[in-house]
Amino acid sequence: MKDIPHSALIWAAASAPPPTRPSAKTSATMLSTFHLRTFLAVVEAGSYSAAAQQLHMSQPAVSQQIRALEEQLGAVRLFRRVGQRMVPTHAGEELLPSARELVALAERAAQNIIALRGQVTGRVVVGCTPSSGERLLPRMLAAFHDQFPAVSVELEVSQADAMIDGLFERRLTLLFLEEQQRRRGLESLSIGAEPLSLVASADHALLKQEQVPPGVLREHSLVLPRVGAPLRRTIEDGLRRRGVSATDLRVSLEADSLTAITQAVRAGIGLAFVPKSCMPGRGEGLGPVDLAGHPIQQEWFLVRARERSIPRAAQALYDLLAGPQCRALLAKAGIIVPP
Repeated sequence: MKDIPHSALIWAAASAPPPTRPSAKTSATMLSTFHLRTFLAVVEAGSYSAAAQQLHMSQPAVSQQIRALEEQLGAVRLFRRVGQRMVPTHAGEELLPSARELVALAERAAQNIIALRGQVTGRVVVGCTPSSGERLLPRMLAAFHDQFPAVSVELEVSQADAMIDGLFERRLTLLFLEEQQRRRGLESLSIGAEPLSLVASADHALLKQEQVPPGVLREHSLVLPRVGAPLRRTIEDGLRRRGVSATDLRVSLEADSLTAITQAVRAGIGLAFVPKSCMPGRGEGLGPVDLAGHPIQQEWFLVRARERSIPRAAQALYDLLAGPQCRALLAKAGIIVPP
């Protein structure tokens, strides 16, 4: 997290004047973004010690900041210990969304003031699933870093559902997903489509055949992403359009990681569909199967929350990812970009 000056304060005003000592009946409270950022770090890290490392503070300093925040809020407890983790109490859960919003607001205000000097700065958290996005997105983020070196970008890799939750929670700013999102409050921009190649181990009999009919897949074991993963849905939908239903498939292994999937194919566990950008080179124990018909395609989308305004750094990243420079990078990687 990018430090905000300790003097940056968020005021929650009320009609009555504040008492001299905070209590449960406090009608007006002054909260420091520094305290709130410490609170959020403990929530995310799960312990005071891990939060201290993240914030480059000592563990006693983190504890002191949490105690000070608890006193400001009327001597409530914000955390309780469950096993080895510190988890928010009911009061902590109530504070969490407001803390995120207030810290984001303070950071946005600081970025806007700095932007008056002509420099784009700030922190943007981008999410993608454990698929070919892990290989494609860093190339585009490198291009962004060259243009905006003062912006800190964090890449989080997780499942699509967790990514979308993070977007609604304002923990993530942008998502790079292989599936269009139609949920209310989200907008998706198509930036390209990627062919999927059917691969087999180097000694597999199908590598010697030409124009393998899709129906042949009923007779062979497959290694697929887990049920519910966007790539799994893309594969099943593509096969269904070719006359092969999901119930016809013999799934020998499910894995979220494309590295694990290709390793499983190399070990002879089954066939797999691999995005073109992740296709291993020849001589690496794998080979492409010549599957008849047009290849199944995986689409790519930029997803963000619909908001009236977003931080300047996030807008700059969105514009670059959706712009011609990154489209050229995608095209070079074998992605079919829309006109």
